[in-house]
Amino acid sequence: MGQPACVLAPKPAPPPLPRPTLVPPRRPEFAFRTLLPAERRSSAASRGATLAVSGLIHTVLLTLAVVVPLLVFDDGLPATEGAVRAFFTAPPELAPAPPPPPPPAPSAVRARTPRAETPPPAEPARLVAPVEVPEQLPAPDESIGLGVEGGVPGGVEGGVPGGVAGGIIGGLPSAPVAPSRPVVRIGGNVLAPKLVYEAKPEYPPLAVQARVQGMVIIEAHVGIDGLVRSARILRSIPVLDDAAVAAVKQRRYQPLLLNGVPTEFILTLTMNFQLTQLRSAS
Repeated sequence: MGQPACVLAPKPAPPPLPRPTLVPPRRPEFAFRTLLPAERRSSAASRGATLAVSGLIHTVLLTLAVVVPLLVFDDGLPATEGAVRAFFTAPPELAPAPPPPPPPAPSAVRARTPRAETPPPAEPARLVAPVEVPEQLPAPDESIGLGVEGGVPGGVEGGVPGGVAGGIIGGLPSAPVAPSRPVVRIGGNVLAPKLVYEAKPEYPPLAVQARVQGMVIIEAHVGIDGLVRSARILRSIPVLDDAAVAAVKQRRYQPLLLNGVPTEFILTLTMNFQLTQLRSAS
């Protein structure tokens, strides 16, 4: 058998060394108590002395700045006596006011001319009933034309013998004058009748050369036969107005019937002139 193995036991670790504790040194308290109050007292005293000295210096400088110019430049200053006298001189003597004018002499009493008395306005004659009824009436004056008894053939009731200047021959017309036909404006519930013929406006050569284009608005008056009677321009382009009016007057509509009666009407038309239409047509 072999020899038993030798086992070495571990050595115990050495104990840790104690750490030294650092203690801050104490400063003597008497230094703060003795030096700090001494500094405060010395600064306050120095400040007070500085203020007193600066105030004294400023006072001396201001006094010198005021007094020295008065002493040095005394001869150059203007005299005050003349200025004071200028303000307190006596006002100039004014001429006395003229005496008032004497009162006017009493004028002779003018003789009063009597005024012509205007007669009072004449009152209109009043018809007074006679006290007694006359037995015979006076004959009428033949110079006054009273017409012919029974009238004249073709005469008018209440007419004047011999006629009147500007009168109507044969008296008043027997047949009554026919009432004017109403004119309806297209719009709202009133629709424009069907357009039978439409003429396109011709582009004026001058407008083509000037490259003028735009819109002309026209108001057309159409009769009972559907033909345009008149045209009025509402929005104008001077170069294009004549061509637009000529195209509108060539239009033709179906008659407008209101309750079965042909009626004239007014409608607004827009004539549009564009240079692109000429290009597409060419």
